[in-house]
Amino acid sequence: MLPAVLLHLPTPEDLSFIPRPPESHHAFGAGFLFIGAMITAESLAGKVWHANLARRLAFPAMLVFLGWGMVAVAFLEPTARLVHLTMGLPMVAGGWAEGRYRLGELDRRYADVFIVPALVLAAIDTAFFHLNNPPGSAIYITHSLLAVLTLTIAALRLYQSQQVDSVWRSLFIATAIVAVGLDLWIDAFFQ
Repeated sequence: MLPAVLLHLPTPEDLSFIPRPPESHHAFGAGFLFIGAMITAESLAGKVWHANLARRLAFPAMLVFLGWGMVAVAFLEPTARLVHLTMGLPMVAGGWAEGRYRLGELDRRYADVFIVPALVLAAIDTAFFHLNNPPGSAIYITHSLLAVLTLTIAALRLYQSQQVDSVWRSLFIATAIVAVGLDLWIDAFFQ
């Protein structure tokens, strides 16, 4: 028989080094700000950016890292475990698909088969699981905006796929991702 301590997953209340929800939102917001900055730099640098393997894979690696972080949150946060898990795993799959595309191992349209539905699922998760606060409240507004921004990124991804080398289309996606990061950062103040 396992000791009771091993059957209970630690929560932020159990261990001080586990971030509280506002701290997690700040960390994930910073991660999305970093991704937006990378996509901006990549867009403006052009083919030079992709000459280096580490730079080429920085964005998908960060997305996979954030996805696994979301999975960790699902196991550590006692409330909303399912929503964090169902957002984290698609982030991992989307980052994997983007990485394979950037390595030339997966066609862009097949990468989009993973990425676009993952974004739509994240928006649906946000809408169904996070919008349980009173309409008009700060948390309701920030999470509504998060769902809309996520759907916007999905639409922009499809728009960009029609002309992958377009700097402007890439910058639109980067702007939407930065907005997600800022929204998460702002949302942390209302937790």
